[in-house]
Amino acid sequence: MRTELMIIAALAVAAPARADTRLWFASLNFETTTLVVPAIGVRSTDDRGHEWNAWLTGWTVGADWSVARTPRRRWRVVARVTPVNAHSSNYIYVDGQRDLAASFSAASIDAAAGAEVVHSPRWTGHYRGLFLYDRIRGVPARLREAWNHPFAGIATVQRYSRVRSETRFGSRWEGWKAEAAAEIYSGGHTWSRLRASAGGGHRRGPVFLSAGAAAISGQSLDTVSAFLIGGSWNLAVPDLLVGYRYAEFRVNRAATAAGGVDLRLRGALEVGVRGAMMKAPGLAARGAALQITTLWNGALFEAGVARPYTPGGQGPRRPVLFATVTAALVGR
Repeated sequence: MRTELMIIAALAVAAPARADTRLWFASLNFETTTLVVPAIGVRSTDDRGHEWNAWLTGWTVGADWSVARTPRRRWRVVARVTPVNAHSSNYIYVDGQRDLAASFSAASIDAAAGAEVVHSPRWTGHYRGLFLYDRIRGVPARLREAWNHPFAGIATVQRYSRVRSETRFGSRWEGWKAEAAAEIYSGGHTWSRLRASAGGGHRRGPVFLSAGAAAISGQSLDTVSAFLIGGSWNLAVPDLLVGYRYAEFRVNRAATAAGGVDLRLRGALEVGVRGAMMKAPGLAARGAALQITTLWNGALFEAGVARPYTPGGQGPRRPVLFATVTAALVGR
């Protein structure tokens, strides 16, 4: 899951529009029965156009540094290290049940460097060179050999945003956003991934409506490089699928759609319903969730229960309980 992107987005939304600031962000995400994911980030900026971010999400530690060369161009370097359980290697699901025997050992280090270009006030393009090295163990020899080499690649991400306001640390907005991304790696073998997503929201009185959709496709993917889909947290990440556990599905191609309705009851207290569906080759999944959200002393609290609708041929599933606590602190 691209949780680090959520952290950077949340830091950008929460940061004040002045230089020489430092912003701390922390989030704790729980999902039944055994998954707890901490997310901690810090963002620092100065009046010379320098910026750096550092974060921890689960087992992954990451950092980036960037400098603005012109008002419309910024150079950025990113590095991430996951010493254990990379690619959610300790959470493998078969027919909706966690299969400990299918889990494997994975460590990963990756880096990227390139430019971010503001093509227009609403359109930003990211262009990067990539490096990736994974240490994979506990898998068949053929798969282990395929990952026994470093990979180099290129990537681009194009983002378009037409937003009037953002709340909940960037996880909800009025207006709409769209994103398309492509990446290709070459090393011991060549593989690639494409994804596109769009989402929007609209408030009408005490009711907030939201919807989104995504499509993903890859070539020469395997258990390690497949897209990970699943998770019921209320985050602006298209990899999530309400009603299912984090990374429950590993797919090469899929399309997802989701929608939600939030009703403000009193002050910051809201109750909401979510629905989502996914269609992949040989697989269809749907889920729904009921949740409550409130703000207390500047912290965001969310909790709920999600229900999966069992794909044909699979046994009964239990509901998924989930909760998130998020807060930010600004310093100088």
